[in-house]
Amino acid sequence: MIAYLLRLLGSVIFVSWIVGTLVFFLIHLVPGDPVAVMLGDWANTADENALRAQLGLDQPILMQYLHYLQGLVQLDLGQSLFFQQDVSSLIAERFPMTLQLALMALAIAVLIAFPLGIWAALRAGLWPDHLSMSVSLLGVSIPNFWLGPMLILFFSLFLGWFPVSGADQDYSWVLPAITLGTALAAILARMLRASLLEVMHEDYIRTAKAKGLSGRLVYGRHALMNALLPVVTILGLQLGTLLGGAVITEVVFDWPGLGQLLVESIQRRDYPVVQACILVISVAYITVNGLTELVYAWLDPRIRIRK
Repeated sequence: MIAYLLRLLGSVIFVSWIVGTLVFFLIHLVPGDPVAVMLGDWANTADENALRAQLGLDQPILMQYLHYLQGLVQLDLGQSLFFQQDVSSLIAERFPMTLQLALMALAIAVLIAFPLGIWAALRAGLWPDHLSMSVSLLGVSIPNFWLGPMLILFFSLFLGWFPVSGADQDYSWVLPAITLGTALAAILARMLRASLLEVMHEDYIRTAKAKGLSGRLVYGRHALMNALLPVVTILGLQLGTLLGGAVITEVVFDWPGLGQLLVESIQRRDYPVVQACILVISVAYITVNGLTELVYAWLDPRIRIRK
């Protein structure tokens, strides 16, 4: 277990370096000058040069990269060019909001997908199966940038049940979480149905039925537990995706999370914040995927973490 955790830590460090390097050089290739954005169109050349020297943007690109790597080694993400505060504090303010939204979306997806997938598997080939799979196909097909505004129009403006945007009111998380969780619920339902159908034809299921065990015990304990491995794979991958893929949803609902901060920073050419946001998202993704393997071993004792 210790060896596995050390490998996971090594993977996080290696991926952080690769992602940080790629983002650093790619973002400097994007057209636009952060100094011009900060000072506006009417700033004179002297003011622009002074600010560029103050921010260290007048140094050669390789020197800036070395300073950036030095900061990463010291766990220093730098200072925001626009907000003029430590990037670490900005990330600490925004990341919990993104994490909250991702977990709420994941919970909604599980609450929808598990009954739907189990119902479809137990009624395979019948109308409940066709209805469930049609609903899941619809959920996969609807994009977030369309579903979000439609939910706002109906539940916020027409019914007045939920706030339109922001995160400072009760139940502000409901609509963005539903927007994010719908597509994930559709994927999970289809995966759970397929996995259950495969498991229900195994010999140990027939043996359990022959022993006279109840259907609830056979399907709920034996079949479902063994069908969860591919579902856990999707859950682990999608949780990492939700942490980084909530950008559109956060912008639509004005949710003060990491995704909205990333979009705002790209528009302002705030290099340190953009680099830090993408780096945090990448580290979160690989960490979640690493921890998913630990869940495998808990669900199926036949799987062992490599020494």
